[in-house]
Amino acid sequence: MNAPHVESSLNLLRLVRQEHDAIGVAVSFGKDSLATLDLCCRVFPRVEGYYLFRVRGLSIVDDWAAAVKARWGVAVRMYPHFDLSRCYRHAVLQPHWAKLDATAQVSMLDIDNHFRSQANVEWIAFGWRRNDSFSRALIMKGCGGYDANARRLFPLRAWRRQDVLAYLARRGIPLPPSLGRKEQAGLDFHPAALATLRDERPDDWEKWLRDFPFAGLQLTTSEQPGRVVEQPGSGAT
Repeated sequence: MNAPHVESSLNLLRLVRQEHDAIGVAVSFGKDSLATLDLCCRVFPRVEGYYLFRVRGLSIVDDWAAAVKARWGVAVRMYPHFDLSRCYRHAVLQPHWAKLDATAQVSMLDIDNHFRSQANVEWIAFGWRRNDSFSRALIMKGCGGYDANARRLFPLRAWRRQDVLAYLARRGIPLPPSLGRKEQAGLDFHPAALATLRDERPDDWEKWLRDFPFAGLQLTTSEQPGRVVEQPGSGAT
């Protein structure tokens, strides 16, 4: 475990703790967000969490939230994913219902601010790392992990994947389910994640098909040998 990374992350959180006794955490239930949640709980007396769902009321998500509550005492609030605005407006994996173009457009900032108001927090910590993507690297470079204007914090900004895994192991935090992939990257439209629902959570799969009735066709097509299907949207919170 890279001890300097951990201490640097804790020091970043302590900057906010000097003025606030609570912080919010964007929880995807993946390894990075769980490490971020644990770090926040080591510094703040009150930690609030939120999760962005694409389908409401899935038992698999309820189980993840219950595990977080049991370990950290943090109740994870549930909000619709901002990507649903795009999905409905453009009929992603669903029929072209009438007046889809009138679907309200919701941004990530809208949800963050709603969460801030409900949870009575000012700052939100994210499990983003600068080697996740080029766009995230630019964000980290611009703010150094501490974005005072947006009131966002990125404690894992300099961590590598192996640092996260080592931290979870040292803290005795079980790895989250992989959802059929190398590691969990959120419950999204990825065929491996959908296949997990179909094969292991049939009730959840039925709920997914209720909201995205063409998801079954997408999954069947993706499982054809040699067939590569472009995903309509993926990625963790």
